[in-house]
Amino acid sequence: MAQNNTQKDPNESKSATIAIIGGGFSGTLVAVNLLKTATQPLAIKLIERREQIAKGIAYSTDTDCHLLNVSAGNMTAFPNDAGHFLRWLYYNYSELADFLPHEITASTFIPRKVYGLYIQSVLEEALATAPNHIKLERITDEVIAVEKIQTASSQRARVFLKHQGAIAADKVVLALGNSPNVLPQDADRTRNAWSAAALEDLHLDDDVLLTGTGLTMVDMVLSLHERNHKGKIYAVSRRGLSPQRHQATKPYPPFLTVENAPKTALGLWRHLRMEVKKAESEGYDWRAVIDSLRPITQKVWQQLPLQEQKRFLRHAVPYWDVHRHRIAQQVAEVLDQLLASGQLTIAAGRIQSQEQDENGVTVTIQARTNKSQKSQKSQNKSSYTLQVHRVVNCTGVAADYRKSNHPLVESLRSQNLIRPNSLGLGLASAANGALLNGTNKPSNLLYTIGTPRKGDLWETIAVPELRGQAQALAETLLRSLPLRVRSIPTTPLLIGDILQQVNSALIFRQFCDPETSSYTYLIGDRQTREAVLVDPVLEQVERDLQAIDDLGLTLRYCLETHIHADHVTGAGKLRQLRGAQVLVPEKAAVLKADLSLADGEILTIGSVTIQAIATNGHTNAHLSYLVNNTHLLTGDALFIRGCGRTDFQGGDAGTLYDAVTEKLFTLPDETLVYPAHDYKGRTVSTIGEERRLNPRFSDRTREQFITIMNNLNLAFPKKMNEAVPANEYCGDFIPQDSVANLGIDLAISQDEKEIELTILKNTEIYNDYFAMYI
Repeated sequence: MAQNNTQKDPNESKSATIAIIGGGFSGTLVAVNLLKTATQPLAIKLIERREQIAKGIAYSTDTDCHLLNVSAGNMTAFPNDAGHFLRWLYYNYSELADFLPHEITASTFIPRKVYGLYIQSVLEEALATAPNHIKLERITDEVIAVEKIQTASSQRARVFLKHQGAIAADKVVLALGNSPNVLPQDADRTRNAWSAAALEDLHLDDDVLLTGTGLTMVDMVLSLHERNHKGKIYAVSRRGLSPQRHQATKPYPPFLTVENAPKTALGLWRHLRMEVKKAESEGYDWRAVIDSLRPITQKVWQQLPLQEQKRFLRHAVPYWDVHRHRIAQQVAEVLDQLLASGQLTIAAGRIQSQEQDENGVTVTIQARTNKSQKSQKSQNKSSYTLQVHRVVNCTGVAADYRKSNHPLVESLRSQNLIRPNSLGLGLASAANGALLNGTNKPSNLLYTIGTPRKGDLWETIAVPELRGQAQALAETLLRSLPLRVRSIPTTPLLIGDILQQVNSALIFRQFCDPETSSYTYLIGDRQTREAVLVDPVLEQVERDLQAIDDLGLTLRYCLETHIHADHVTGAGKLRQLRGAQVLVPEKAAVLKADLSLADGEILTIGSVTIQAIATNGHTNAHLSYLVNNTHLLTGDALFIRGCGRTDFQGGDAGTLYDAVTEKLFTLPDETLVYPAHDYKGRTVSTIGEERRLNPRFSDRTREQFITIMNNLNLAFPKKMNEAVPANEYCGDFIPQDSVANLGIDLAISQDEKEIELTILKNTEIYNDYFAMYI
């Protein structure tokens, strides 16, 4: 059943089309990145055989105790927004409270079914905020073949569906996840763990055999435990190894580089074991050593010769997997409890035979013997039988495209459009995800992501790798599309109408502190309800929070244009009250900020973008912020008909002139200018106005501007001695020695008494802040 999200567009026939085969995690994230970044007309066909989109096999579970194997802090869907998943959890906590622990932190392991809802939400948000000429069609069907079509000007593909005919596409993405093969049909008493019927019709006292002892086995044990199963649970694999548990560790410094890594499987294994031994002698945990390899694992794998990769697969994979892919502590505790009670047995061995009758399944197992047990007599004694009611295959789904009997894979193989990886792990692909054909040439039509790239990348199935691949693949696809243009609408849009469309998701508010004539800006996204405050003032925190609550927003960030000398920032207080992160310009002398922003970096909240523009000169670390390319927050670099002074805090008149004329005045004339101060009650200007009318810059040379600024002879701001040291600590604290060094007697005047009260107040905030981290 096809489901279109928008009405028919008269220009749709002129849109490029990308078909994504597979609507699980990988395919969905490719679609999300296309929706968020495409600029030309585009039709996205997201094809998934299951009714549920975005969840795939891993996140379709309804079992509450199936937890993510990675903590929440590392499970964001976006490489450049590390806190996105945590913010989503906080925002939706009231709806999800029945499935979540009372307190959620970056270290919390979340139920997988909740993560599936998160990915669905990410897709819905991207769909809701995409431009009208970017469309997504969800198709519930199975792809059985792909055929290359040669047109007069280019190559296209025809994608054949099992029930709904065929669709044409300019690009095709194989996002097949963990299931490229046709799964075997479940027998009466032998089921596949991927099947919804894996544990159906089991009585509580029935004995069960699980073949395989990895993560899939853990899922089955947890499902049985949640059902209050009383029967025995046997789990058997060749080596009888089960996943290790996660444990908090201090990071281990990198000890291996791509250049000095051994070029043999044995050499790598020995090197790793020696490093673990060394690390443990220094108080580190082995987990930290394994984790330190994560950034280079793919490159180390790729430089191994083919024979060494095969050797690693034969001998080391089971040991690598149970140490690399770990389980949450609470999951491990359930397994420990079942093992201790004797209900669960995990053993090493091979299945020799199994016979089914009306009483169940009789399974003969050859136990794994030690190397010293050579005699036939010893081996005979090591065989034993189990009588169970159900056998569940937990060995996972093969990714050997050389043997796959899936119609789609057979279709691609027969046309020489794909080349199965020689290791039996997925498909051969280029660095950008393009599939290699039978002659080893990268396709400009077919691409893949995730599990099919396992032979090429090894590490390719975890969320950090997949989200990076999805973003990069979306960029590759968009760059490779044929150029398509749209005709001008019958009724031309005015500039104001265009700006209104661009900023339809933008919430923008301007607030003023009358004492210092300081402006604070509230920026929010209507869809995600996330918000940013720029240049908050300590005395106005309650006002700002009231506005945030009135608009139903969640404060995520506090941004500073610079270290203020005329007021104390409210950022530290807002961080304390709402958990917002404090972001400051790069190289600013700020001690307690969460992050810094460099020139050109872009912060996103939903579909709203905030670009940092270095505009030093008023101070030696100053940023302006361009919001959605239309609203420019200039801080003290550019005022309405003026600019900030340059005679303290590392200011430099020439640097400011260059920043304003070369960076800000080159923006479009209609760009709105919102300064950090105005002492005459003015609220907004434009770049065009300021370039033409600003007396400091209009028709001024650089030398003239420097002369003007060097002869202003202004008094220092009245709050400078209080504000600068406080703002160096994000407003959380005014160091006593900073005040003392300024020669201030805190007991002389009323003004200085106010300073003393502010110091005491900020000292309390400072102590509370540090108490959170001790």
